[in-house]
Amino acid sequence: MRALWTCLCVGVLTATSATKLHNLQREAPIDGKLAMDDYPLQEDDLLDKHQLLLQREDEELAQQNLDDSFLNLNRQEADNTSRHKPVNSAGRPRDCADHLIGGSTTSGIYEIYPFTCTCNGPVRVWCDMETDGGGWTVFLKRQNQSRQVNFNRTWAEYKDGFGDPSREYWLGNEALYKLIASREYAIRLDLEYKTGISQYYTYSIVKVANEANRYRASVQGPVSGTASSNCFSLNSVFTTYDNYGDINTGNCAAVRGGGWWHNSGCRYGNPTSPYNQGLNYTCYSTTSVVTKVQVKIRPTVCDNAFKTVYLNSKNCGGCHNNNDDSRELL
Repeated sequence: MRALWTCLCVGVLTATSATKLHNLQREAPIDGKLAMDDYPLQEDDLLDKHQLLLQREDEELAQQNLDDSFLNLNRQEADNTSRHKPVNSAGRPRDCADHLIGGSTTSGIYEIYPFTCTCNGPVRVWCDMETDGGGWTVFLKRQNQSRQVNFNRTWAEYKDGFGDPSREYWLGNEALYKLIASREYAIRLDLEYKTGISQYYTYSIVKVANEANRYRASVQGPVSGTASSNCFSLNSVFTTYDNYGDINTGNCAAVRGGGWWHNSGCRYGNPTSPYNQGLNYTCYSTTSVVTKVQVKIRPTVCDNAFKTVYLNSKNCGGCHNNNDDSRELL
């Protein structure tokens, strides 16, 4: 296109020069003493000026291309940095307690950000905003529904999570590990029996290891509640039917029909077992039918913001003060 434009431009210049030359010849004295050398110099000047303009345009185009390259590179670097840098909880609630701090007081589905890199999107969870003041992140939810969710899943499925938070679901072991690694959490288990009776128990501290350590769980501290804490195992590695490493000689996940932190002998209750008009819950040789289960976590160390918005003035569920800002991400 530029070559064509150059040819057209030179052609116009040449035609214009010829017209001017013809006019000058018509106006010239008959003796022909017009200084004809002067006009070719004007045409050469015009051509030189045209070449200079083309050269300048080439230089400007090259500079623009260089500027665009640097701009694109800077944008790419900024984008990579923003996607992978750790962020605080401002505008990105870490858990349901952050939603409570933000003023949300109704139980339901919320989005949380358990992962510290912004390249990871939000995770949908069920937030219990009513029990004991609220702020509970529910990671296991079982209930009676028209079509029960199959909890006899693979290791990979338990790692990533499955189900629907509005119904039955498992949050995911990786998200659970990331959450518990960022703060000190308490754990609570709520049971509702077929008879209509409800029971619960809490441990003040729960820990979950990373995948390399098989998401091993451990609980510490005072236990409170109306149910027996000995009827569910929480001090073991996680087990699924396709990946078991528990201390039992068999595979408790395969025997009990669901992934969990199974203990030796597969004796205690399993909240992920098949749901047949309820869960068969065995404790101290007594079997009961449980129709609803929720297992949930909430920060144990509460900052002033959490204590201020706490709904029922129960001293943050018995949490203790800490001089550090517990909402600061690691």
